[in-house]
Amino acid sequence: MLSNDHLAPQPDALRFEHVTLEFPGAHRPAIEDVSFQVGRGKFVAVIGPSGCGKSTILNLAAGLLFPTQGDVHFDGERVTGVNSEAAYVTQQANLLPWLSVKANIGLALKFRKVPKEERDARIDHWIKVVGLTGFENHFPRELSGGMQKRVAIARALIYDPSIVLMDEPFGPLDAITRLRLQQDLLNLWEEQNGTLVFVTHDLNEAIYLADEVVVMSEGPGRIRRVLPVPFERPRKISSLVDSREFAELYNDLWSLFSSEPATSDATA
Repeated sequence: MLSNDHLAPQPDALRFEHVTLEFPGAHRPAIEDVSFQVGRGKFVAVIGPSGCGKSTILNLAAGLLFPTQGDVHFDGERVTGVNSEAAYVTQQANLLPWLSVKANIGLALKFRKVPKEERDARIDHWIKVVGLTGFENHFPRELSGGMQKRVAIARALIYDPSIVLMDEPFGPLDAITRLRLQQDLLNLWEEQNGTLVFVTHDLNEAIYLADEVVVMSEGPGRIRRVLPVPFERPRKISSLVDSREFAELYNDLWSLFSSEPATSDATA
């Protein structure tokens, strides 16, 4: 008799189960009773006011922090140490200043002992993909902020990680560069079809990019809503802005923020 094991549903890529995190000496938890899941191959945006624990969510997923209560699961397994399957792109590009563009992008492959010939071929491919041909031997100090972000994204995606965690990676950039990188990220992610969790405070950005938007409350952060984004893929950001569905979803998200009590350190 044939087994039906191959038909069994696969676990979510990431799952939070009633997670609370309290830092020693803090007067309140950073996050409290947080439960949500990220399906495989999904792009999930996490939004919320400043100080609500968005970055804490990523640090828990990366295995850099551990819950006071509850559990974080990755690929069906409880996270008990650093999640080596996760690529993490922080607010700063965090490039190594003494390494060239080529060397920075290939760092993860070098750590994984990928043979040099294969490593060089993959680096060359990603340099082309992120539009940095001609800058292979430049150092971070010689690049614009947007170019540094391209290097950081290529470095995160080059080894095809199981999940990518991004913490407001486009926050400090000018509006035009930010829009270009948002579209670049969409194109790259849709090509790879991986799993991505993206923290942002920008409602437009969340709608442009995500399949689902996880909305967090004022700290201590809790999950207020998880809203699906109705737009099909592949997407062009320029075609979304004037649509009725975009306006409706934006208004739904804004109504959640505007109903929050105002505090001195909260911004939408």
